[in-house]
Amino acid sequence: MKTLGEFAKERLKRLGKNQKAFAAKLGVSPAYVSQIFTGKKNPPDLSKARNRSQLRIWAEFLDATEEDIVELVRLQLHGVTVRADPRYQRMRKLLLDRLGQGSRDFAEEIRRMELHPAESQAIGALVRIYLMVHQEFPAHHAYGATRFREISERARSNKSFLETELADFFEERAFSWSWDAEANEVRLCCESHDLIDALEKIEQIGGADSDVQFKRTVPVVGHVSAGEGFMFTDGGYPAGEGFERVELPPGVDPGLASRLYCVRVRGNSLKEFINEGALLFIKPESWEEIRDGDLVIFKDRTDNRAFVKKVEFAGESLILKSMNPLYGNIVLKKTDLVLLERVMSLVL
Repeated sequence: MKTLGEFAKERLKRLGKNQKAFAAKLGVSPAYVSQIFTGKKNPPDLSKARNRSQLRIWAEFLDATEEDIVELVRLQLHGVTVRADPRYQRMRKLLLDRLGQGSRDFAEEIRRMELHPAESQAIGALVRIYLMVHQEFPAHHAYGATRFREISERARSNKSFLETELADFFEERAFSWSWDAEANEVRLCCESHDLIDALEKIEQIGGADSDVQFKRTVPVVGHVSAGEGFMFTDGGYPAGEGFERVELPPGVDPGLASRLYCVRVRGNSLKEFINEGALLFIKPESWEEIRDGDLVIFKDRTDNRAFVKKVEFAGESLILKSMNPLYGNIVLKKTDLVLLERVMSLVL
């Protein structure tokens, strides 16, 4: 691999520029630049924040990216492997953009390889989702899983498909992923409804690989407290849709993921029972499943806000009990309610 000096010397020659002008731009002597070019001196560590202005000059004068300059410096000074040319350039950019938070070191590890094993697994998972969205593989047919795997493998080996149709499709959809190195497993989190539906179908036909874990997410649509509700539209979900998405909690049927919504507890009005920031996972149209003592979200005809209470049935009426003694119980007839939905899970 070239040193930074060798790279810079070639660039200057190609651009028709000279070392003296370069030295003047850097504010150093031509002799110092010459020593870097010939390898008699090491270049400054341009990856350091204190050398940010110098890095900018190197990149601009040599008509190179700052990333390229830093890679060469790291290799020369620290022996850090230079980033390899990715096998799938567009897919790599997409996957790096969608990596979960706190994955900076892992992203650098990916960049040093032509195709990282985790990258390969993630691409394979996205291929399967894409195919399931665009084709039918009936779970009740014996050939469904076999046919699905065969088509997936063919698509996975088609570079043109990966860099065009697949990249186009997933650039327009919300998903994130992470890598569990100990388990050698990719964890994929899909947020779009069509992707979630595809994941469920993949599992039904047995088309999921053991090295990929699909994580279900649920939209957080508002905040709730004992005394203050949250605004709902007539359709149930609040205006503005979900603020964020959170993982489906353990113990909840994964098949319900695409149906549930979630609200976050705000304030201290429920602090003796539920911590601020706790998540309530709610199942729409679950009136018939509700039993005495269940935690529910409800809304009556006089207010467009929904509230969280415990419910107790009393004939044709419901006693909606507050968990905070500062707020009284509410007695309503069933006909007074326009929304009564069960809290399926509580995550503190």
